[in-house]
Amino acid sequence: MSTKRLKDYRGISCLNCNHPLDISDKFCPNCGQKNTTKRLALRDFIDEFLANFYAYDSKVKHTIVSLFTKPGKAAKEFIVGKRLYYANPFRFYLSVSLIYFIFSGLVEKFGEVENTDFTIGNEQVSINDSIAKYQEKENLQEKIDSSTVKRKKDRNNIFFDETKISDTLYTEKQLEGKNIFKRTFLKIDTYTTFLEKSKEKDFDKILDTLKHENSNWNKFLLKKSFQVNEFNSKDDSAVEKFANYLDEKLPFILFISLPFLTIVFAIIYFRSKLNYAEHMVFVFSVMSFVFLLFFLAELINLLINIDLSYFIPVVLLFYLYKALRNFYQQSRLKTILKFVLLTFMLPTTALFVAVIMVFIGFILY
Repeated sequence: MSTKRLKDYRGISCLNCNHPLDISDKFCPNCGQKNTTKRLALRDFIDEFLANFYAYDSKVKHTIVSLFTKPGKAAKEFIVGKRLYYANPFRFYLSVSLIYFIFSGLVEKFGEVENTDFTIGNEQVSINDSIAKYQEKENLQEKIDSSTVKRKKDRNNIFFDETKISDTLYTEKQLEGKNIFKRTFLKIDTYTTFLEKSKEKDFDKILDTLKHENSNWNKFLLKKSFQVNEFNSKDDSAVEKFANYLDEKLPFILFISLPFLTIVFAIIYFRSKLNYAEHMVFVFSVMSFVFLLFFLAELINLLINIDLSYFIPVVLLFYLYKALRNFYQQSRLKTILKFVLLTFMLPTTALFVAVIMVFIGFILY
C-alpha cells in the first residue's frame, strides 16, 4: 500500500488512548499504537504476522551466529542497549532448552523402537520371550504371595489390635504440648515404623488405628513416609519412578538453578559494576549455547552416527573462557584466574542446588 494511501487512513487522535495526533504521526507517542482508522482486513493479519516473524527470525539468526562465532558478545551488546538486534536472552534460553528436550525425548523414543528385536520366521521372537519370562515371574510371585498371605493377615490383625500397638508409636494425644518440629519428627517416625511392620496402604485406616487426626497434613506426612519406605526397600522400581519424575522436571529444575549459579558470577566479578540482572544475561546466554551444542551433537550423531559427546566438555571449557573474556573484558591473567575459580565454585554450587531441587522434588512428588 502506498504512503499516500496510508496517510488517508490516519486520524487526529489515537483510537486506543485518545491522545491528540498530527496527520504525520505514524504511531501514537503515548501508547505506541499505529495511527490508522482503516478497518481490519485479512491482508492486515498476514502482513503483521510476516513482519513479526521476520523480525523475530532475524533476531534469532543474529543471536545464534554471535553465540557460535563470538562468545559473550551477544550478552555484552544486549546489556549496553542493542536489544532490537538480538533475541531476549531469557526467552531465547527457554525456547532453545524446550526444543532440545523435545528433540532429545524423540531421539530416545526412536532409539527404543529401533533396538526392539522383531525377529520372525523359525527364530524365537524376543518380545514373546520377554512376555513368557514376565508371565513366569508373575506365576512365581503368586505362589509366594499365596504361601505367605495367612502370615501377613495374622500379623496385620495383631498389629491393628489397639491394645497391642507398640510404645514407639505415638497417638495424636501423646504429641500434644510438643513443639511443631519435634511433633512432626515423631509423627514421621511413627508412620515409618508402622509401615515397616504393616503392609496396610489405606491412609484413612492407618490414621484411625494410630488415633491421628484425618487431616491433609497427616496424610502428606504419611505419604512421604510411605515413599521413603519404598526407596529403602529392595525393589528399585520406586527409585526409578522418582528418577523418571525428576527427569521430566529437569527443564524446570535447570531454569530454577540458573539464578543460583548467577550469584557465583556476581561474587567473582563484584568489581565489574554490573548488576545481578546483567550477570544473569550472561549466564542465560552461555546456557543457551550449551543446549545448542548438545542439540547439534545429537543431530550429527543421529544423521551420520558420529558421537561427539567426548569433545563437548573441552569445547564448553574453552567457550566459557572466551565468553568471560569478551563479556567482562578483563586481562587474560585475570580471566584465567577467575576461570579457575569458577571451575571449582560452579560444580559445588550446582551440587548444592541439585540437593535442594531433589528435596523440593521429593516434597512435591
